[in-house]
Amino acid sequence: MSSVINSTVEKLLKVTMLVSLSLQAFLLVLAPVRKWSRSNLIARFVWAFYLVADWIAATIIGQIIKSIVKGDDTKDNQDDHYSLWASFLLMHLGGPDTITSLSLEDNELWIRHLFGLILQVISAVFTLYRRGTKNRLLWPNILVFIVGVIKFGERTWALRLASLKKFGETNLPDPNPGPDYQEAQQVYSTMRTVHVKSTITEMMASTMSGGVSNYGHTQHISDNNQQSSQNLQELKLLKVAYAHYETFKGLIVGFLLSSKDRESSRSYFLHENAARAFRLVEYELSFMYQVLHTKAVVIHGIIGYSLRFITICFTVLGFLVFRFIGKHGFNKLDTDVTYVLFIGAIVLDTLSALKLFFSDFVLMGHMGNFISRLFIPKAIMQRKRWSKSVNQKDIISHCLAPKMEFKDMFVYLNKYGEFEVMKRILYNFSYWKPVDNHLKKLIFEELKDKSKKAINLREAMEACSQRGEAALLQNPSSYIKLKWSIGEFQYAESLLLWHLATELCYNDQANSSTSEGDKSCWKLFAERCCRTCVCQGHQDDHQSSVSDHRNICKLISNYMFYLLVNKSVMLAPIMGNWNIVFGDTCADANRFFEKHKLSRHGKVCAKILSVKPKIKSTAMKGERSKSVFFDACILAQQLQNEESQWKIMSQVWVEMLSYAAINCTPFVHAKQLSKGGELLTFTWLLMNHLGLGTQFVEQEHHAGTKMVTVI
Repeated sequence: MSSVINSTVEKLLKVTMLVSLSLQAFLLVLAPVRKWSRSNLIARFVWAFYLVADWIAATIIGQIIKSIVKGDDTKDNQDDHYSLWASFLLMHLGGPDTITSLSLEDNELWIRHLFGLILQVISAVFTLYRRGTKNRLLWPNILVFIVGVIKFGERTWALRLASLKKFGETNLPDPNPGPDYQEAQQVYSTMRTVHVKSTITEMMASTMSGGVSNYGHTQHISDNNQQSSQNLQELKLLKVAYAHYETFKGLIVGFLLSSKDRESSRSYFLHENAARAFRLVEYELSFMYQVLHTKAVVIHGIIGYSLRFITICFTVLGFLVFRFIGKHGFNKLDTDVTYVLFIGAIVLDTLSALKLFFSDFVLMGHMGNFISRLFIPKAIMQRKRWSKSVNQKDIISHCLAPKMEFKDMFVYLNKYGEFEVMKRILYNFSYWKPVDNHLKKLIFEELKDKSKKAINLREAMEACSQRGEAALLQNPSSYIKLKWSIGEFQYAESLLLWHLATELCYNDQANSSTSEGDKSCWKLFAERCCRTCVCQGHQDDHQSSVSDHRNICKLISNYMFYLLVNKSVMLAPIMGNWNIVFGDTCADANRFFEKHKLSRHGKVCAKILSVKPKIKSTAMKGERSKSVFFDACILAQQLQNEESQWKIMSQVWVEMLSYAAINCTPFVHAKQLSKGGELLTFTWLLMNHLGLGTQFVEQEHHAGTKMVTVI
C-alpha cells in the first residue's frame, strides 16, 4: 500500500512541477492585461494564478525535502532531479517580470516575502547539501540555484521599493543643510543687501536640467519617414510623460509640490490639446503602474540589466550541461520533465527579454532613438495602457432589477414572463462605454478654462471646491433657477439628483426605436454581458454638437452613479449620508413602480415626467425621508426649458466629475491602475498638471535681494 502511495506522490510531484511552470507562463501573458482590461474574468484568473503559483511552489519544495530526507539509495538518481527541481521552484517563486503584487497592500508585506526568500533558499541549499558530491546534476543545479536566488531577490526588492515608504523616499531631494551658519554670519557682517530685478519667467527658465519644462520644448527629433516620424513623436511624448512622472509621483504618498513645479506643468499643459494631454497622462500612469506592480524599478538599470544577462546565460548554460551529462540510470519521465523545465525557463526568459527591449523604460532611455527608428509596428509604440472605457449603471435599471431569491423565481416568471424577468435580471449588470475624443476634449477644455482663471494657489483651491456652481454661473438665468439643486444638497445627494434628472431628460428625447426601455432581451444581453456597445451615428453641425453633449451627459452621469454604488471607496471623503439618501430614493422609486405597475425603462421615465410635481420633497416629507425621487422630476422639467440644456448639463457634469476626482485620496487613485484604470484618476492627474490640485505649497522667491561686498 505504501508503495502505491509513494508512486502516486511521485507522479503528482511531476505534474505539479509542470503546473507551476504553466502558471508562470499564464502570469507572464495575463498580468499586463489587467492594466488595460475591465474584464472581471481576467482579474480573477490573475488573482488565482498569482496565489496558487506561490502556494504550489512552496508546497512542492516541502515534498522534495521530505523525499530526499528519506534517503532511499535505490532512488538516488531521482533525488538528483528533485534537488534540481527545488532550484527551479526558486525561479518560479521569483515570478515573471510582469507582476510582483496584486495590490498596493501586497507591497507593504515585502518583509514577509523576504522571510519566505530566506526559508526557501535554505531549503534549496539543504537539498544540495544532502545530495553532496553524489549529485550527478550538481553543476546544472548550482547554475539554476543562482538564477532562482537572483529572481526571487529581484521580486522581494521590487516589493520593498514599491512600498509607500520607499516609494515616497525616492521623491525626496538630497538633504541640503545650506551654507555653514557661522561662516555665513562672518561674511554677512562685511556685506550689504541691494535690490535686483527678477521675474517669474527668469526663475522658471532656471528649472533644473531634465525638468518638465525642458522636455516639452528643447528637444528636437528629426524625422526620416512617416513610420519613423510617428514612432519618434510617441517617443517624445514618452520622455515628456516620464519627466512629469518624476515630478508628480510624490502626490501618491501625500507630498506637497512647489509652486514652481505647478507653474512649469501648468504652462506646458495649457499649450497642449486634449488628445496629447490624455496620451501624456496615460504614459505617466503606465510608469506608475510598472513601478508599483512589476519588476521595472529593479530591472531597468546597469545592475538590473547585468543580472538579467547573467540569469539568461546561466539558464542556457545549465541546460547545455544537463544536455551532455550521461543519463544512464535516470528515470526517463524525470529527465523529460527536467527538459521541459529548462526549455520553459529559456522560452519565458526570451519572452521577458523581448518585452524588456520594447518596454517604456528602455524606449525612453538612450536606446530609444535607435529602437524607434527601426520598423516597429504601430501596435507596439501605441499599445493600450488603460481600458479607455468607463462603467455604466443607472438608478432606474438598478431599481427595476428584481431583488429575489431562487425560491421566488417562479412567482416572477408567472407575473412578468420569461423574457421580462431575464431583462430585469440583466439590469443588475453594469456595462461599459468607450471614452471617445468628444468626452476627452470637453473635460480638458473645461479644466483648461478653470486653470486659466486660477492664477494663484488660493484661486486654484476655490476652483477645486466647485461642484457645479461655476458651470451654472456661466448663464445667470440658469443659475437662479437651478442653484437649489446643488446648493441645498450635499455632494452625493446632488449627484443622485442630477443623475436621475439626466436619465429622465435623456430618455424623453430618445427615439422609441433606440430607447433603452424598448431594447430586446438579446440586445440588452449583448450590452450587459458581452460588453458590446452600439454607437449611434452623429448628425452634422448643430445637431451633432447637441448629440455629443447629450451623450456625454448620459455617459458621465451613469459613470458617477456606478462609482457611488460599486466603487464608493473612491468617493468616500464626500459621500456624506449617501447610503440613507440612496436607500430612501430607491424605496420611493420602487413604490412608484409598483403603484403604476411599471417594468419597462422607457415607460418608467415617461410616467415620472408626467407627474409634474410643484413642491419639493423636503416641504412634503420633512425629515422623515431623504428621497430625491420627485425633486429629480422637478429638476428635469426645469432643465427641459433651458435653451442650451445639454451644454449646461455637460458643464455641470464635468465639474461634478472634477470635484470627485480631486477629493478622492491619491492612494485610492493609485489602486485603480491594476484594474483597468479610471477616468476619475485621469481627471485627477490632469487637474494637478493644470495647477488645480490641493497638494501644492506656495514657494517664496528670495530673488529680490542680493548680497554684495562692502568696500
